[in-house]
Amino acid sequence: MRKSIKVQGMTCVNCARTIEIGLRRKEGVKDVKVSFELGKVEVDFEPQLITEEKIKETIRELGYRVEEEESNRREALILLAVIVMSLPLMPLMFVKTAWSLHLQMVLATLVQIVGGYGFYRGALHSLRNGTANMDVLVALGTTGAYTFSLLAYAGLLKAHPFFETSAYLISFVKLGKFLEDYARRKALGYLKDLFSAQYKSVKMESLQGEIEVPVREVFKNSVVLFRTGDTVLFDGEIVEGQAYLDESILTGEPQAVVKKKGDKVISGATLISGFIKVKVEKTFSESFISRITKMVEEALNSKPRLQRLADRVSHYFVQVVVLISLITFAAWFTLTEDLQTSITFSLAVLVISCPCALGIATPLAVAVGIVRSLKEGILIKKPEVLEKVGDIELLFFDKTGTLTEGRFRVVKAEAFTDDAYSYALSMEKISNHPVAKAIVEFCKSKGAKELDLGNCKEEVGVGITCGNLTAREASFWGISTNGASNVVGVGTEDKLYALFYLEDRIRPEAKEVIERIKSLGIKPVLITGDREDKAKKVAESLGFEEFFAQVRPEDKLNKVEELQRQGYRVGMVGDGVNDAPAMAKADVSFAVNTGTDITKQVGDIVLLSGIRALPSSVVWGRATYRKIKENLFWAFAYNSVGIPVAAGLLYKWGIYLKPEIAGLLMALSSLSVVLNTLRLRFRKSYR
Repeated sequence: MRKSIKVQGMTCVNCARTIEIGLRRKEGVKDVKVSFELGKVEVDFEPQLITEEKIKETIRELGYRVEEEESNRREALILLAVIVMSLPLMPLMFVKTAWSLHLQMVLATLVQIVGGYGFYRGALHSLRNGTANMDVLVALGTTGAYTFSLLAYAGLLKAHPFFETSAYLISFVKLGKFLEDYARRKALGYLKDLFSAQYKSVKMESLQGEIEVPVREVFKNSVVLFRTGDTVLFDGEIVEGQAYLDESILTGEPQAVVKKKGDKVISGATLISGFIKVKVEKTFSESFISRITKMVEEALNSKPRLQRLADRVSHYFVQVVVLISLITFAAWFTLTEDLQTSITFSLAVLVISCPCALGIATPLAVAVGIVRSLKEGILIKKPEVLEKVGDIELLFFDKTGTLTEGRFRVVKAEAFTDDAYSYALSMEKISNHPVAKAIVEFCKSKGAKELDLGNCKEEVGVGITCGNLTAREASFWGISTNGASNVVGVGTEDKLYALFYLEDRIRPEAKEVIERIKSLGIKPVLITGDREDKAKKVAESLGFEEFFAQVRPEDKLNKVEELQRQGYRVGMVGDGVNDAPAMAKADVSFAVNTGTDITKQVGDIVLLSGIRALPSSVVWGRATYRKIKENLFWAFAYNSVGIPVAAGLLYKWGIYLKPEIAGLLMALSSLSVVLNTLRLRFRKSYR
């Protein structure tokens, strides 16, 4: 059984790792996937060995919250209480009365209990599972500062207590985490909405009138109702009403379109205004939005190379920081024999270090990049391509269905036998090629009937054979096409039954796309199975400087491999079965959404809104990868500079950090990574 559980309290990949390790150790758990970006844990388990409630209980024991139990309001109230109790500590330091120190102790103790509980719980469960997260550093730092102050307060140490350090440290870190969580929720709001669709209900027509049912209980041919502001959750046909729909998830274009009775609607579209009744043609699990959700989820569950590196670093980071903190204490105590100074610098090292900044640098940028791209009609299926897309030097373009509309129509036909169209219909019906579909549609319009031709086979890029019958290019019979772009013949090797003349228009946006690809420093190359004259005509009209014609599927694959051996980083754009081998081999592959299922499975990036989204996919890929590198740079740079300063290396020049200020900087480091990533949301589209 597989169950998806919403979890609160995860702040970085170390938290996700803690949950994953904890659940994997339970008998009956077969697989665990944890996404801190989505706040979701997906568990595959054997119900006879472990129950869902036991899984949730394990998550709670690890220090995290199942979302159905608590809300963010509780965290906000705790933060408010901690801040209110911490604020008086600073003025009390300067109020020299008999009771001021006692009041400081009471307030600091309350802050330690109320505000520190979450850190202690998280640290304890993290250590139990053999991992160490940010909670460990905060718990050690605050406990050290509070314990030192308590001992000094009791007269057991000859030092002045600094209760404000532990209290402000907790306040600053909790405030930083709160702001970070808020910013992260804003950044991933669209993704949360996308994933929450499976838990929604819809209004449906029934014999009892209008009823509300969960989306997963709606079946084909049901009639569902959508009003202004609703998201369409099913693919279907409008049977009543009219509305303006935002279909940007499919087209990438924000402009609303009018839909009325008889029009098709696709799940994921939003009603800007109006009211429609939709007859369901696909259940929710089969719908467009469900398929997109699954692909996005798969993308978020995979990790690019840089994230795997950051995960390894952050896993050992806390242990290294604790060691540096101990060395700092020993060094300062040896040099000064001043216990308070030694502890102050040691605590500052503990709390300034931030594994969360490293942990969220990559996954958050990937998630925001995927969300922002999706709004542009670009589905990034494999996050690792973000590291590759910016390095593409050469991009192969298929022609039919990619640069052309792929909607062939028969403009002229010649039949040389009475049943020629029936033979053509019966042969071409086995193919999904746009040419075959156009011939089938034409033959049906002429009243052709299907014939039983026995075992028919399609040879990709060549044609169809049924016994001694064949359907292929007219040149097979030695017929000159006089420059016509597509002429298909049907017959035997010795006798021609029919000729079909077809047209396929070049997409209006194709030329602009090629120009933009060139402006990005990428060389576009046309590669097609069409004849030399056809390929040359298209290449010249679109601005290709190089093209390859009469290329079979295996030749496309060989051409990609050949250029890769020469040191080129090669991309491939395609839509058909014959493009799949080359797309699978290319460094980065782009699948046009109108293409076959296999190309969308093979493609690293699916162009939901067609090739018009291609330049933007390169730009967004580069921008996201650049943001990942920026985040990692600042996270590493912060710790590289912050730890030495906190250790007191610049103390003789009057530069040092109190532990509470170090805690504030730690919180701000994570927040800065989040805010830097958020800039992706407001980046202008390439188009």
